[in-house]
Amino acid sequence: MYEDKFRQFSGLVARADKALLRAKAENVRAFGLRGVHVSCLLELLDSPEGLTAGELSSRCGVDRAQVSRVAAELTGLGLISSPDPGARRRYRGRLRLTTEGRSAAAAMLGIVDEKLERVAAGLSEEELDTFYRVFGTIVERLERI
Repeated sequence: MYEDKFRQFSGLVARADKALLRAKAENVRAFGLRGVHVSCLLELLDSPEGLTAGELSSRCGVDRAQVSRVAAELTGLGLISSPDPGARRRYRGRLRLTTEGRSAAAAMLGIVDEKLERVAAGLSEEELDTFYRVFGTIVERLERI
């Protein structure tokens, strides 16, 4: 019984992941960014007090090494300010958006909102709430396996 559901679920998740990665790539190319940059910028936009590399890693679902690389790239682009240098502060210092970073993140947020409105068209708020609640529960259970 669960074999068919497993195949269906796996296939749908894989298709959704590919579509999401493609959409991210297409919509951020003009900014000279990648999807992981967008995820980090949007998390920082939502946290004006800044986030540590560890917090950003957890929120974006990527490892700390990748967050370090992304932070260096975004700092080089002038979109975030890096914490004070030093081995002990490297992961504890707070990363914050610069003024230019806030503008870029706000533009990306507009793109994300527009795309999600198109994806959710025709679905009620109740259906969306149910989907996110159920999908969140499934993901949490998968993470514990």
